[in-house]
Amino acid sequence: MKINNWTRALLATGVVGMGAVAQAEEGPAANVLTAVSGTQISGYVSAGAVWSPDDNPFATSFTAAGDNDGFNLDVVDVTISKSLDDSEWAAGYIAEFWFGPDATGLGNNVGAGASGNDLAIKQANVQLRAPIGNGLDITMGVFDTIIGYEVANSGDNWNYTRSYGFFTEPFQHNGLLASYQLCDEAGITAGIANRADTTLTGRNTGGTSGNTSALTYLAAVNVTLPEALGPLAGSEWTFGAVDGDNALVAGAQDVTHIYAGGSMNTPITGLQLGIAWDHLNIDGAVDTDAIALYTSYEATKKLKVNTRVDYVDGGTGGIVGGGVEALGTTVTADYALWENVLTRAEVRWDHILDHGAAPSAALSGAAPATAGASDAWLFAINVLYRF
Repeated sequence: MKINNWTRALLATGVVGMGAVAQAEEGPAANVLTAVSGTQISGYVSAGAVWSPDDNPFATSFTAAGDNDGFNLDVVDVTISKSLDDSEWAAGYIAEFWFGPDATGLGNNVGAGASGNDLAIKQANVQLRAPIGNGLDITMGVFDTIIGYEVANSGDNWNYTRSYGFFTEPFQHNGLLASYQLCDEAGITAGIANRADTTLTGRNTGGTSGNTSALTYLAAVNVTLPEALGPLAGSEWTFGAVDGDNALVAGAQDVTHIYAGGSMNTPITGLQLGIAWDHLNIDGAVDTDAIALYTSYEATKKLKVNTRVDYVDGGTGGIVGGGVEALGTTVTADYALWENVLTRAEVRWDHILDHGAAPSAALSGAAPATAGASDAWLFAINVLYRF
């Protein structure tokens, strides 16, 4: 039994006895220690340097566009979590916070709308397991979206900048999610949320229907190719949809996201391929398709070269500017110099194929320096430390 100096003094004077100390250790304090057992603190710090001679509107962060030349703090991520263990009635949680300019891009930053507010809740949920079949995992609170090839934490992506399709997707939801592993090769996820966008405390506004009680529905199927397929084994694919009744654009009612994509292992050592398709429809006001093709080649134990060819057809509406059609190419060199540090150099070229109804508009509503310009370059260096 570990006794501090204050407790020793009380024992020496007879104010307390050993029985009381032992009981205290088995009481609330012991319960607190049990509750925090398994809790981990992790996260990362991401910074970058960008040069965009053409004021490329396809920015490295969520919000800065065309004016991000120079050195940038992207985000500081702090995560406190306890993962589910193997027990039948396992419980865990995650609380993930973003600090820095990218926090405003999530759309739920604390005091959203206030200038310079750089704090956001990225995830905050309780996770439970019920002994139903192979085990039903339940998540309630704020969680990352279940669709998409790329994720908000850019260090988990093959490239530093994001794809066109990434910006058509929701980033997170506030609701209830259930996941069930059917077998080693397949699992399903389904859930409900308040809205199809990332406004955490907001509720549906009713859109043109006036139905303010309508919810958003999420569903996805995850497939892992079996060992019998040899070099293709372990390839992971996701097919999912998010549909909600929201007013994300003026007068709109129904928001539908459809996604299909995944990564493919290959017989060539060190080479992985990826493909992603995103479709977004907002009640006929927005109709957008984005396709991205990825390659990742591990040239040496320290060097990876990742590429992405990216296409978006803005169709109707303004998610990428009215009628804008664009093609992008990104090449990223990922070289491991220091332990726990991700160091990347990236070149990106975006070409607007069709300016559509808004010649100066591009992704996120930003424009190149010259109205109607068709080409934009971006050069970037990213350093990210994980802890």
